[in-house]
This record gives sequence, C-alpha cells and structure tokens, in this order.
Amino acid sequence: MIDDPYVILGVPHGASDEEIKRAYRRLAKKYHPDLNPGDEEAAKQMQRVNAAYEQLQNKDKGGYEPFRGYEEPSDGDRYQTAAYQYIRYHRYQEAINTLNATQSRDARWYFLSAVAHDGLGDQTIALEHMRRAVSMEPDNLTYIRALDRMQSGGRAYTQQAQEYDGYPNRADPCTNMLLCWFMNACCCGGPGPCC
Repeated sequence: MIDDPYVILGVPHGASDEEIKRAYRRLAKKYHPDLNPGDEEAAKQMQRVNAAYEQLQNKDKGGYEPFRGYEEPSDGDRYQTAAYQYIRYHRYQEAINTLNATQSRDARWYFLSAVAHDGLGDQTIALEHMRRAVSMEPDNLTYIRALDRMQSGGRAYTQQAQEYDGYPNRADPCTNMLLCWFMNACCCGGPGPCC
C-alpha cells in the first residue's frame, strides 16, 4: 500500500493547494460511494483519497493531529506501540488488527482504536471508543480534544463536498430530482411546467 498522500492524489510533491483540490475533486468523482453503489474497492479508494487530502490540507495549518500532546507508548506494550506506528503512517486497518490481538484494553487502547477507526471513516466505533477513553481518563487533554474534534464532525470530505457543490445539499433525493427536472424545463427547453 502506498501511503504518500501526493502519490495517492496523483500530484507532484510541492503541488499547489489548487492542484491538490483539483486532483481531490477528480478522484472524488471517480470513487465516491454514491457514484459506485456497492463497490467496496471504490469505497476503500475514496477513504484513501479522503485521508490523503485531509493530511495535505492540515500539514501547514496546524489542523487536527490525533497525536498532538500524545506520547508514544513506552511501557513495553508492543501491540499499542505497533498500532501507534501504523496510525502514524495511515495504515489504519493494520492498527486495528494489531490492537485486536491483545486482551489488555486500557484508555490508551481505546484512544488508539478510536483514531484508527476514524481514519477508516467508521465514526460510530471511533466515537464510542474515544468516549470510553475519556471516561477512563477524564483528565487526559489529548483524549478530550480528540473527542471534541470527532463530535464536531471535522471530516475534510464533508467540508470539501459542500465547497464542491457550492452549497450544502440538504434535500432528499426526490426533491433533488424534481428540482433537476424543473431546471431542465425552464433553462434548457426540455418538457416541463415552463413549456
């Protein structure tokens, strides 16, 4: 698996923000689950594209970094140390597999599991595990900040999808279809109420 976000997006190192956005939009059109219903490979590719884009967007902006203020496990728990390394390189499924190989489930385990699940786009488990980590160590600011970020829904894709469309799409599919039909009729001369 290639973990270089520039390679995933197909742009050269040092690409401008605009080049990165264009590449992201192109790949989102190609792999978005709504355009590829039931295609698990496309869904996996979209997750990789989202993670790469988010990483490049946050690199210079002091954005969310799950390990800000977090110290790498040093107490000899090899599973958590390995999971930490996998997460640092955006290899989230390997991190989860490693964590699941141990029975020891302390607050750090739940934190690492939450970050890995969030990286895969599984917000339900990510939130559940981050809440558990915070409940086990309520004074841990790293865990609290990560939970706040997850609860605010700070996924880069959500923001970019809204920017790409020009406005947030809050209507249901039937309303969208009617709006499309109406606009076609009025603007393009197709059959409709304006004829």
